[in-house]
Amino acid sequence: MSSSKKKILATVSWYPTSRNPIAGSFFKEQLTLLSERYDITLLLMNPAATCGLRYLIDRISGKDIYLESLGDQESLHEYECIVKRPLWYAIINNICSRFTIKRKGIAGLGAIDTKSDRRFWRRHEERILGRLGDRFDLIYGISAQGTAQYAYGFSKLCGTPYILSEHSPFLIPGSVLSDTLKNAMEQADCFLAISNDKIRQILMQNIKLKRIEYIGNMVDEEKFRYEPVPHDTVTFLIVAAHSFYKNYDLFIKTMDRLTVIARKPFRVIIAGYGANKGYSENVAGFEEQIKSSGFADRVEMIPSVSRDQIAALYNRADAFVMTSVQEGQPVAPLEAACCGLPVFSTRCGGVEDYIDDSMGRIAGILDYEKLADELDSFLEGEIVFDGGHIHDVVSKRFGRKAYAENFFYIADGLIGQTHG
Repeated sequence: MSSSKKKILATVSWYPTSRNPIAGSFFKEQLTLLSERYDITLLLMNPAATCGLRYLIDRISGKDIYLESLGDQESLHEYECIVKRPLWYAIINNICSRFTIKRKGIAGLGAIDTKSDRRFWRRHEERILGRLGDRFDLIYGISAQGTAQYAYGFSKLCGTPYILSEHSPFLIPGSVLSDTLKNAMEQADCFLAISNDKIRQILMQNIKLKRIEYIGNMVDEEKFRYEPVPHDTVTFLIVAAHSFYKNYDLFIKTMDRLTVIARKPFRVIIAGYGANKGYSENVAGFEEQIKSSGFADRVEMIPSVSRDQIAALYNRADAFVMTSVQEGQPVAPLEAACCGLPVFSTRCGGVEDYIDDSMGRIAGILDYEKLADELDSFLEGEIVFDGGHIHDVVSKRFGRKAYAENFFYIADGLIGQTHG
């Protein structure tokens, strides 16, 4: 480990583990890249409610905080941090929240955290830092809804700046937002935006961010290359978990319509629909749905694809299709585009930042007819794309070099500043 490297403590709420190697895999790839410049300690924060007696036993023995190594490289030290929290804290916090919000008529918040709950986390964050035994120059909360509070607490204890990013969708104002989360986001020294739509979602919560920097998601252009594999039939690819956000119902409608209107043959690959445990739902039911679809005779089903095989899968296809309801800046179409595939997508967020007519087509959020018509025009050769151009645009804007330089500009400018 190089002693000259500045130290970053990164917190995240989803990350690859042996239980679920797919979840947050792109976080690991981003941190691996950043570890070439910084010494990074990663905490996968995992609070666990525990009954009273069990908690007291664990607290006395010091087992209420458990750090399990997820990997230890030269400059990237990964841990799952399990923090046991007495069940009564959650119950009391919930009751007090509802009472306070109703009594004071507070709008725009779903929870008001109690002073005792805030003290609990401050004490435990101090103990976690003690276990790590390091002083950090910058705190980085990845996917802020699950980590902003921790990043804020660690920042206060270390007296150093903190930055946040967000990858999950923000819900309706007042549904889940707590005063603690809102404050932690508003106090952050910088918010790293992965898309303009993500900024809009956060501002809709009446969260006033101090500083916003557009950074996008990262795609590894060294791994995702434009190397198309020759094949006879035009192939459309979708890579997505099976969840309502991904809107496979619209994908099925699109492909059913394309089956009816298309005069030329095509094939479909559906991949990754069963990979993300806890996120993909009713996989067996989805497979039955595809079997009864109008394109069942031309589809290839791949429930899970490892990260080292995904680039080869992209290069087997001719175009990428996405029918999501909501995205931040989805990684799969970025990777597909880096492999030279045009992207045909709904207007779901993030893709609008870089998909123009030279890169693909965007349809209304539920407009499966337009999406099918655009795919048919592609089949007929009425619209054509330059795969090399698509690769170049994505690698220049979102490749390793671009992502690293954007992050370095922000982080290096903050490191060294002290906070009271």
